[in-house]
Amino acid sequence: MTQVPVTTDDGERYLALKTVMLPRDTNPHGTIFGGVVLSHIDLAGAVGAHHEIRSRNWPDQALVTVGMKSIEFHRPVWVGDIVSFTTRVVRVGRTSLTMHVSVDTERDGAAVHLTDAEVTFVSVSGPPQDQRPVPLRGETAPTPRASSMPDGPRT
Repeated sequence: MTQVPVTTDDGERYLALKTVMLPRDTNPHGTIFGGVVLSHIDLAGAVGAHHEIRSRNWPDQALVTVGMKSIEFHRPVWVGDIVSFTTRVVRVGRTSLTMHVSVDTERDGAAVHLTDAEVTFVSVSGPPQDQRPVPLRGETAPTPRASSMPDGPRT
Protein backbone atom coordinates (compact mmCIF):
# COMPACT_ATOMS: atom_id res chain seq x y z
CA MET A 1 0.00 0.00 0.00
CA THR A 2 1.35 3.42 -0.93
CA GLN A 3 1.36 6.10 1.74
CA VAL A 4 0.47 9.65 0.77
CA PRO A 5 2.86 12.04 2.49
CA VAL A 6 1.47 14.08 5.33
CA THR A 7 2.14 17.75 4.78
CA THR A 8 2.26 20.76 7.02
CA ASP A 9 1.04 23.93 5.40
CA ASP A 10 1.72 27.47 6.54
CA GLY A 11 -0.93 28.85 4.19
CA GLU A 12 -2.65 32.15 4.32
CA ARG A 13 -5.37 32.95 6.77
CA TYR A 14 -8.97 32.81 5.55
CA LEU A 15 -11.87 34.69 7.18
CA ALA A 16 -14.30 31.80 7.47
CA LEU A 17 -16.92 33.35 9.73
CA LYS A 18 -17.78 36.70 11.29
CA THR A 19 -20.69 37.04 13.68
CA VAL A 20 -22.09 39.21 16.44
CA MET A 21 -22.59 37.65 19.87
CA LEU A 22 -26.19 37.89 21.11
CA PRO A 23 -27.84 37.97 24.56
CA ARG A 24 -29.42 34.52 24.02
CA ASP A 25 -25.90 33.01 24.12
CA THR A 26 -24.91 34.26 27.60
CA ASN A 27 -24.19 32.25 30.72
CA PRO A 28 -25.19 33.35 34.26
CA HIS A 29 -22.00 35.47 34.45
CA GLY A 30 -23.03 37.62 31.48
CA THR A 31 -20.39 36.30 29.09
CA ILE A 32 -20.95 34.10 26.06
CA PHE A 33 -21.16 30.36 26.78
CA GLY A 34 -17.94 28.58 25.82
CA GLY A 35 -19.99 25.96 23.98
CA VAL A 36 -21.40 28.63 21.66
CA VAL A 37 -17.86 29.73 20.78
CA LEU A 38 -16.83 26.07 20.28
CA SER A 39 -19.74 25.58 17.90
CA HIS A 40 -18.63 28.60 15.87
CA ILE A 41 -15.04 27.28 15.86
CA ASP A 42 -16.28 23.96 14.47
CA LEU A 43 -18.34 25.69 11.80
CA ALA A 44 -15.52 28.08 10.84
CA GLY A 45 -13.07 25.18 10.65
CA ALA A 46 -15.40 23.33 8.28
CA VAL A 47 -15.90 26.42 6.10
CA GLY A 48 -12.14 26.97 5.99
CA ALA A 49 -11.49 23.29 5.17
CA HIS A 50 -13.99 23.36 2.30
CA HIS A 51 -12.41 26.57 1.03
CA GLU A 52 -9.00 24.89 1.07
CA ILE A 53 -10.31 21.81 -0.76
CA ARG A 54 -11.86 24.00 -3.48
CA SER A 55 -8.71 26.14 -3.80
CA ARG A 56 -6.64 22.99 -4.43
CA ASN A 57 -9.18 21.71 -6.99
CA TRP A 58 -9.83 18.54 -5.02
CA PRO A 59 -13.26 16.93 -5.34
CA ASP A 60 -16.00 18.32 -3.11
CA GLN A 61 -16.43 15.81 -0.28
CA ALA A 62 -18.41 15.55 2.93
CA LEU A 63 -16.34 16.40 5.98
CA VAL A 64 -16.94 15.38 9.59
CA THR A 65 -15.26 16.74 12.70
CA VAL A 66 -13.16 14.13 14.48
CA GLY A 67 -11.45 16.28 17.08
CA MET A 68 -10.59 19.63 18.59
CA LYS A 69 -7.28 20.19 20.28
CA SER A 70 -6.21 22.41 23.14
CA ILE A 71 -8.86 25.08 23.61
CA GLU A 72 -8.15 27.79 26.14
CA PHE A 73 -10.23 30.92 26.44
CA HIS A 74 -7.80 33.84 26.83
CA ARG A 75 -10.42 36.59 27.22
CA PRO A 76 -14.18 36.58 27.83
CA VAL A 77 -16.51 37.06 24.88
CA TRP A 78 -19.15 39.70 25.53
CA VAL A 79 -22.62 40.36 24.15
CA GLY A 80 -22.21 42.69 21.16
CA ASP A 81 -18.69 41.55 20.31
CA ILE A 82 -18.25 41.13 16.56
CA VAL A 83 -16.12 38.02 16.46
CA SER A 84 -13.94 36.93 13.54
CA PHE A 85 -12.98 33.28 13.03
CA THR A 86 -10.00 32.94 10.70
CA THR A 87 -8.54 29.65 9.55
CA ARG A 88 -5.33 28.28 8.09
CA VAL A 89 -4.23 24.77 7.19
CA VAL A 90 -2.03 23.04 9.75
CA ARG A 91 -1.82 19.52 8.35
CA VAL A 92 -3.05 17.60 5.31
CA GLY A 93 -3.23 13.82 5.51
CA ARG A 94 -4.62 11.23 3.12
CA THR A 95 -8.19 11.48 4.44
CA SER A 96 -7.90 14.28 7.00
CA LEU A 97 -7.37 18.01 7.13
CA THR A 98 -6.44 19.90 10.31
CA MET A 99 -7.31 23.58 10.50
CA HIS A 100 -6.12 26.20 12.98
CA VAL A 101 -8.99 28.52 13.93
CA SER A 102 -8.14 31.87 15.49
CA VAL A 103 -10.90 33.81 17.27
CA ASP A 104 -10.58 37.58 17.59
CA THR A 105 -12.66 40.69 18.16
CA GLU A 106 -12.08 44.42 18.17
CA ARG A 107 -12.63 46.50 21.31
CA ASP A 108 -11.99 50.23 21.53
CA GLY A 109 -10.18 50.10 18.18
CA ALA A 110 -7.74 47.40 19.27
CA ALA A 111 -7.63 43.78 18.17
CA VAL A 112 -8.27 41.32 21.02
CA HIS A 113 -7.34 37.66 20.70
CA LEU A 114 -10.01 35.53 22.40
CA THR A 115 -9.03 31.93 21.75
CA ASP A 116 -7.81 29.51 19.12
CA ALA A 117 -8.02 25.80 18.43
CA GLU A 118 -7.02 23.09 16.01
CA VAL A 119 -9.89 21.18 14.45
CA THR A 120 -9.41 17.97 12.48
CA PHE A 121 -11.84 16.91 9.78
CA VAL A 122 -12.06 13.63 7.88
CA SER A 123 -13.46 13.26 4.38
CA VAL A 124 -16.19 10.60 4.35
CA SER A 125 -18.48 8.80 1.96
CA GLY A 126 -21.42 6.47 2.38
CA PRO A 127 -24.75 6.48 4.18
CA PRO A 128 -24.82 8.28 7.55
CA GLN A 129 -24.96 5.04 9.52
CA ASP A 130 -21.94 3.59 7.68
CA GLN A 131 -19.65 6.43 6.63
CA ARG A 132 -16.08 5.53 5.73
CA PRO A 133 -13.00 7.75 5.34
CA VAL A 134 -12.12 8.51 1.73
CA PRO A 135 -9.06 10.25 0.24
CA LEU A 136 -9.29 14.04 0.21
CA ARG A 137 -7.71 14.28 -3.21
CA GLY A 138 -10.24 11.87 -4.72
CA GLU A 139 -7.77 9.11 -5.64
CA THR A 140 -8.99 5.59 -5.18
CA ALA A 141 -7.17 2.70 -3.57
CA PRO A 142 -5.90 0.09 -6.01
CA THR A 143 -8.19 -2.91 -6.44
CA PRO A 144 -6.62 -6.15 -5.20
CA ARG A 145 -5.79 -8.67 -7.89
CA ALA A 146 -7.99 -11.76 -8.00
CA SER A 147 -5.06 -14.02 -7.06
CA SER A 148 -4.48 -12.09 -3.84
CA MET A 149 -8.09 -12.38 -2.64
CA PRO A 150 -8.80 -15.07 -0.04
CA ASP A 151 -10.84 -18.10 -1.01
CA GLY A 152 -14.30 -18.64 0.38
CA PRO A 153 -17.27 -16.40 1.14
CA ARG A 154 -16.85 -12.87 2.45
CA THR A 155 -18.69 -11.79 5.50
